[in-house]
Amino acid sequence: MYDQEVQAAPRVSKRNILLFGLAIVGLMLLVYGSILNAEFVRWDDDLLVFENPAVRTMTPWSIKQIFTTYDPELYIPLTLFSYQLNVLVGGLDPFVYHLTNLLLHAASALVLSGIVLLLTRKRLVAAVTGVLFAIHPLHTEAVAWVSARKDVLSMTFFLLSILCYLLYQDRDRRKWFHYSLAFFVCALLSKVIAITLPIVLILLDLQKKKTVKESLLRDKIPFFVLSVIFGIIAVFGKSGQASVTTPFETVVMASRSMVFYLGKIFAPFNLSVIYPESGSISLGNPTFLIAAILVIAITIAAFLLRNRFRILATSWLFFLVTLGPTFPLYRKGFEGGDVYFASDRYAYIPSIGIIVLLVVVLHHLLRRWRHGFLVASILLIASCSWLSYKQSRHWENSEALFTNALSLYPMAQAAHNNLGMVYYIKGDLTKAQEHFEEAITIRPLASTYANLGSLYRRKGDLSTALGAYQTAIKMSPSERDAYFGLGILFAQAGRISESELAYQKAIAIRPSDASTYLNLGGLYAQAGEWSAAIDQYLLALERNPYYANAYFNLGMAYKKLGRMEEAKEAFTKALQYDSSMEPARGQLIGL
Repeated sequence: MYDQEVQAAPRVSKRNILLFGLAIVGLMLLVYGSILNAEFVRWDDDLLVFENPAVRTMTPWSIKQIFTTYDPELYIPLTLFSYQLNVLVGGLDPFVYHLTNLLLHAASALVLSGIVLLLTRKRLVAAVTGVLFAIHPLHTEAVAWVSARKDVLSMTFFLLSILCYLLYQDRDRRKWFHYSLAFFVCALLSKVIAITLPIVLILLDLQKKKTVKESLLRDKIPFFVLSVIFGIIAVFGKSGQASVTTPFETVVMASRSMVFYLGKIFAPFNLSVIYPESGSISLGNPTFLIAAILVIAITIAAFLLRNRFRILATSWLFFLVTLGPTFPLYRKGFEGGDVYFASDRYAYIPSIGIIVLLVVVLHHLLRRWRHGFLVASILLIASCSWLSYKQSRHWENSEALFTNALSLYPMAQAAHNNLGMVYYIKGDLTKAQEHFEEAITIRPLASTYANLGSLYRRKGDLSTALGAYQTAIKMSPSERDAYFGLGILFAQAGRISESELAYQKAIAIRPSDASTYLNLGGLYAQAGEWSAAIDQYLLALERNPYYANAYFNLGMAYKKLGRMEEAKEAFTKALQYDSSMEPARGQLIGL
């Protein structure tokens, strides 16, 4: 099935490529159009975008930040650069960010069609593959979630690198090899998940019945070198975040994940932002045992049929290899780590292998029915479009996102905790408390107790808040938010020395957080220690040069010391970064 040696790829005019690309974008606007009006969600969007000073503008400082730091665990400078471009175009309007994701995903679908055309020489197969990839429900997370930019951007460059490499082989022009290498670098700078590309190129050589000769392997050496370099960078980023896992658990969980993704590719129902695992990770658990048996069976079948049905082996190995880097990532965070058996975005690249296999098999089975493949493809695309539209509605805001997760997984601790934070920010403290307490019932974590402490403090129940913070610290001495909350609590109670100590501990745990320096500066200002307050405000601005509140407080401190020119400059900066800050405007008028 498309395993024979093939002649030159069919030529496609630029006009037809443009029309097909516009058709994909048009279809995606129909399917995913609602996300263009969606909000940012409090599921990393705050960390990466609207509370991230490194993307607020494009300056030498911010460029240096994105290329010399992690996010906090991934090295994604090109992704952060794309956010900087979004800020330049539309500020913090979510529309611009969602539109960028949508266009990048459409570009990937178009490039994928080109790759499939070069591999199969079948225009209709290539077109259907691209469209099905564009609107498959499993990819909704990557398109609708602003924080998944790293996935869609890396995918676009990943596929462009493959396309250019195939053109290099097809046309024997060295420039395409250099383009391929350049796009691979861009993919790695977007997200290290692209690290498997050299192995994918070898798989494609085997699919085309090329003998992997020394010359072909020599061409892969630069790709492997880049993979090793970025792999090392990735390991350093994950070293402080990874929980303890065993090789056996990793293999068993990998089987569970692979079977789950396969199921969702063919039956994409009940998709969620999180998939918590509450059972034991062992072969004694029937879910894991059955998954392991299925993976072994498929692998054996692919091996036995590698000559008669090579695309099965290629597609399965592509799926396995590109999913491989995600296998150790089933534990998240500290405190033992929450366990998730899957994340939709992890299947973003791997799903290509199965989608290509599905379309090729469908085309082969219906080859004798003149319009059979076209009719089947239309029905499949229409079904996926409807399911993707419904799934995209869950990404309209944080409340909808986590409510959907809880409707599918009522025992999802993280969903309860995050929904509690959504209600806390809205000011609905009753609902927030319900979800925090439910999260603690499911699994008591220090972070949730810290959130509960902040809630009680906001309600004015300071003694209960103190108990919640102390419980959080007892459970996890590195819980920064608990120390930060204690600092506020003690300051409200006039216990200045205890407040100062709490803030200093919070800084020791997370020295990059500008808000702690701001509060500590405020504590010194409250005591009339203006010079000490100025030192803390300046430290806050070192961490976040666009922190309007820090500039305002700095201006007030300068004013108290009679340094009026410096105060005027600070108030001006405060208004520059927050034009709605009327107190700063009032201070400027009064100077």
